[in-house]
This record gives sequence, structure tokens and C-alpha cells, in this order.
Amino acid sequence: MQRVFIYGSCVTRDAEPWFGEYGFEMARYVARQSLISAFHKAKIAEYDLSPVESAFQRRMIKGDVASNFRSEIQGSEPDLVVWDICDERAGVKKAKSGGLVTSTTNHVRRRIHPGPFGKIIPFGADAHFAMWQMALGKFLVSLDQCGLADKLVLNATPWALQDESGLDLGEVPRLFNANSERYISEAETAGVHVARIAPEAAVARSDHKWGPAPFHFVDETYRAQLDAISALV
Repeated sequence: MQRVFIYGSCVTRDAEPWFGEYGFEMARYVARQSLISAFHKAKIAEYDLSPVESAFQRRMIKGDVASNFRSEIQGSEPDLVVWDICDERAGVKKAKSGGLVTSTTNHVRRRIHPGPFGKIIPFGADAHFAMWQMALGKFLVSLDQCGLADKLVLNATPWALQDESGLDLGEVPRLFNANSERYISEAETAGVHVARIAPEAAVARSDHKWGPAPFHFVDETYRAQLDAISALV
């Protein structure tokens, strides 16, 4: 079995039930920590996490604020790192301490931080992309220092434009996919192996256990992305 460190979101994590068929097992999962945030540490003392009931959400918030990606991957000793950029979608905000945090519902939009935050730097904006490019360089250096630079695969599964019934999901997934193109291309230019599936193979599942979303897929989509990842390993 190859131990897989998942860095990204449910796009990759929700494929875990099929890992065994591909010789994979999950070593660790870091979610809701965008690449920019992972290299711009803020202060966890600024946060009151008591309103957050989920232990998983509290752990991910702490990791995002503390920029703990590097310590997490150093302690996991994976055979493969699978990364997706779904959690870049909400952009980042500057924290009071001067660090940057991922603009997710679970902490920025709840009142667990005394604020004020700066304005959102949105995904797809030139300012966000420039910061992301710098973070990408640091990310790849960090992986190289851990001996993992050649074990990274970017899961570039696009967001679904339709669900299994053929229902059109509107402009949100189209915008995300369009904005993602230059980020994925930048990573590929930097030498990252990119696992792609055909756009029509990305199909949303309306009764997904986490609810309907263009990044919550039917079983066949998860198998397609694992096929693509396996082909690069």
C-alpha cells in the first residue's frame, strides 16, 4: 500500500473509500488550508473557537491559522502527496496579526475572530494569483526538503457542470474551472504532475452525503480521478 498525504479538500478525500482498489491508504489529511495561508502564519490566540462544535473543523481552523502544512507533512512520511485546489475558491483575508487565513465559512464568516479582517483577496484575481505563485515556490521547496518533490500529484478534477440527472449547475462551476486554468498551468510549468479527467466525467451527485455541490461527485467520477492519479504514479 502507498501511504497518501491528502492536501486540499473533499475532492480528493471523498475518493478514499476506493483507495484500497488502487493500492492506496490515507496517511493524513490537511483541508481548508489554502496554499497562500499555508505560508502566511497568523496567531491562533486571536481566535475564540468555542462556537465551533466539530472537532474536525476546530483542528482544520487551527491548522489554517497556524500554517501547519509543513509540520503535518514532515510527520506523516507519505509515499504520495495528492493536492487539489478546491479550497482556494474562497480566497484569503489578512488577519489582525498580519498573517493570511483562508476565507472559509467555518472561521472567517463566523464570529470567532475579534477582527477586523482585511478585504477578501478573491480566487482568480491577479493579486491572489501573484501571492499564490510565491506560495507555490515555497510549497515545492518544502516538499523537496522532505524528499517529496517527485511524489506530488495535483488532482485537477474540474467542478461538475451537471448532476447525474442532467441538471445544469449554473455559472459557479464554470467560473471556478475558468479561474483554475492558470493556477493548474502554473503548477504544471513548475514541474508538478497533473492528473486530469475529461470534463464530462465530472458529474455531481444530488444526494451526496455532504449535500449537493459541484465538487461532490458520483462514484464514477471518484474512480476516474483515481485512475488518472494512478497513471502518474
